Amino acid sequence: MDDSAHQEATNGMRALDATFLNDLQAEMSVIAIRNGSDATVDVAFLAYLSKMARFGFFTFGPITIDVRMIEDLVERTGHRRADVAHGHTYADDFVRFTRVLMEEVRRSNRGRVDDLHMLLAFMRCGEGLPGRVFGELGVTVDQVEAFARSGGREAQAALAKLYSPEEAAAYLGVHVQTVRGWIRSGRLPASRLAGQRALRIRAGDLEAVLEPIDVQDVPE
Repeated sequence: MDDSAHQEATNGMRALDATFLNDLQAEMSVIAIRNGSDATVDVAFLAYLSKMARFGFFTFGPITIDVRMIEDLVERTGHRRADVAHGHTYADDFVRFTRVLMEEVRRSNRGRVDDLHMLLAFMRCGEGLPGRVFGELGVTVDQVEAFARSGGREAQAALAKLYSPEEAAAYLGVHVQTVRGWIRSGRLPASRLAGQRALRIRAGDLEAVLEPIDVQDVPE
């Protein structure tokens, strides 16, 4: 990548400077150095998902992504550089991504970049792992924007914590087989990750299995 393109990416990120982006750039640097690579759109995608994930999964409305799978793909497919210890540079696909991100911010008429800008820019860029992942998910920008606009309880539910059966058991102080029994009986709602056997339970559904008691039922 030539110096002018690298400067364009640097200037673009500075133009969007905010705490969120500073944290994202720090995470990108860690990933790039760990993998011996430049700052690519794949590295940026992994950094974003890692920051936003709960229990290893990024979830927003119709989108659920296994972050560990993305991490494995970045590690296996990333282009390694021998001199990365001297600092990473911005790859061409990342330069193009910053242009999409800046356009997303302009389109929204909001002055500061936020996590939704980033998500929509990754969906629109059509390159690398973001292009592959969102292509396979079949989720559209319109669907995500509609979900974001809906706000209220639906959007809050999407951002709620997700628990595995083991984590749910620890949270409630019961055996994991008890949790699995509740799931089988329908008492505790759970969802299966697309194409996988792993189960996830929303925090709100865990609260629903707790019920108030009469004070006289409390043992002395």
